[in-house]
Amino acid sequence: MAKVAPVSVLGLAFFVTLSSFVFLSLGQEKLGRHCSENPPTLNPNYGFGFVKDIGGLKAYVSGHSKRGILLVSDIFGYEAPHLRDIADRVALAGFYAVVPDFFYGDPYVQNSSRTIEEWSKNHGTDKGFKDAKKVTAALRKEGIHAVGAAGFCWGGKVVAQLASTNFTKATVLLHPSRVTLDDIKAVKVPISILAAELDNGTPPELLKQFEEALTENKIENRIKIFPKVQHGWTVRYNDSDSTAVKAAIEAHIDMFIWLSKYLRWHF
Repeated sequence: MAKVAPVSVLGLAFFVTLSSFVFLSLGQEKLGRHCSENPPTLNPNYGFGFVKDIGGLKAYVSGHSKRGILLVSDIFGYEAPHLRDIADRVALAGFYAVVPDFFYGDPYVQNSSRTIEEWSKNHGTDKGFKDAKKVTAALRKEGIHAVGAAGFCWGGKVVAQLASTNFTKATVLLHPSRVTLDDIKAVKVPISILAAELDNGTPPELLKQFEEALTENKIENRIKIFPKVQHGWTVRYNDSDSTAVKAAIEAHIDMFIWLSKYLRWHF
């Protein structure tokens, strides 16, 4: 697995300091039960940034920079407080954070009349991939040509597909869902996969296949399995669980280091 080169000490210090204050799958046709566990309480007014239109989608944005980081949510969407916390910390570390509303105001609602499978019929990752290209194209028009992408659960599939294009410089998948070996074989940019030990969607044998395919294709990669955590832990952790918070922050820092490595020379 590829080693990570040193990144900006100042940027990393910002990210680590700010983080300290904030306490996938085998190609299945269906999203698993784990994708909906511990849902967030959505808050459209949360965060230090604001919402604007980018590429025809509403997006929560934070920061001012010519280096952008696209954050693609899980099924609960762009109003999740933990996700916006990540965006704000990324922004304060020197990047322009963009969190689009890929569900057009219709995120999955736990315990509603719709099952995940029914909801997914209107919110497939293929549509998310098309929208992600629209967003990154719009960012280029704004002068932001260096874009990294990170995807969580549902969003992991989207950014894996995006990594097969020239729209991004680097990619991070965090507990991704529905990512297949074919997706990984198509990847063209440096990629890091942050997986949970307790996640049937990304078992070690599948991750090994991912690593072998990436290495064979000479794609820089880093795959890390976090012990004793479950699918969704980076954005749906319990604030009162210090162990979960620590693991989430570690993953956020890993994400930041990987993306910063490939974006730091672009201004």
